[in-house]
Amino acid sequence: MSIKGVFKAECPSCSERFDADFWTVVRGDHDLALKEALISGEFDLLMCPFCSNVFPCEETFIYMDPEKELLIFVMPESYLKEKEKWLEKMRQDYDVLKDSFVKEGVFVFEPQYYFGASALADLLLKDRDREEETDVMAFMAGERGFKHAKIRPGFARQYDLPFSMPYSGTTPDRESGLEATRAISAANDALARVKNMLKTLEDSKTPDLPFVKK
Repeated sequence: MSIKGVFKAECPSCSERFDADFWTVVRGDHDLALKEALISGEFDLLMCPFCSNVFPCEETFIYMDPEKELLIFVMPESYLKEKEKWLEKMRQDYDVLKDSFVKEGVFVFEPQYYFGASALADLLLKDRDREEETDVMAFMAGERGFKHAKIRPGFARQYDLPFSMPYSGTTPDRESGLEATRAISAANDALARVKNMLKTLEDSKTPDLPFVKK
């Protein structure tokens, strides 16, 4: 679940200070409203209780979505002035936290470090676009009697692929993936990530595909 903290904020309009709630941990897989607030740019907006001024106020928080392989430490954009200092601090903080993550079986991958919530919003928007193209591909696969297997999200982002791969037959290997992906790409050449998938499969040297989730 997401976790909220309290900190002191100062209104840039009237200079009054007040206690403000802020999310310190955001579970993007559980709290869709918070995820949407990040995408829309409303996540770090505060309203002054004295003058009703609305203003952005950045604080460090952690964004988590295990299914999508996302563990991101998001720091204020102003921290870029001392980038290496803050990166080192976040790495130290992760070293303290990672044992609890591993114990719960939540994370088995390294975190990312962003400066500014807008960088995270960009990633989430790209993921949404990737999900939409994946849904189109999966629908087309079903129409043709193909199945589809999930791809490791980090690999999909790295090579700009859909979040799943279509395949024929019973096993999602290179040849079955090539057959289905070629058919879908030929039927709809506007699916750019499906084209990327086709190239990835063509370039693969082994029948087994380690990026396909078992």
